[in-house]
Amino acid sequence: MLRRTYQPGRMRAVALVPGPPRAAHLDPDAPRAVLRWDGRCWKLVAVVADLAAAQDRMRPEHPGPEPW
Repeated sequence: MLRRTYQPGRMRAVALVPGPPRAAHLDPDAPRAVLRWDGRCWKLVAVVADLAAAQDRMRPEHPGPEPW
């Protein structure tokens, strides 16, 4: 079923903390595993220090707001 839901190249960050998966905002300082969906399974891309670093890693090409 996941093969139909996710497009290859989709990325996600998973907190590396004990216990069940939780919402990202509950442990923003926890280390993260950045994963990429290849069409069959999730592949490890990187392990980063926190949520902000994971977001930067997943969307590096997104520029900030346009300067006025």
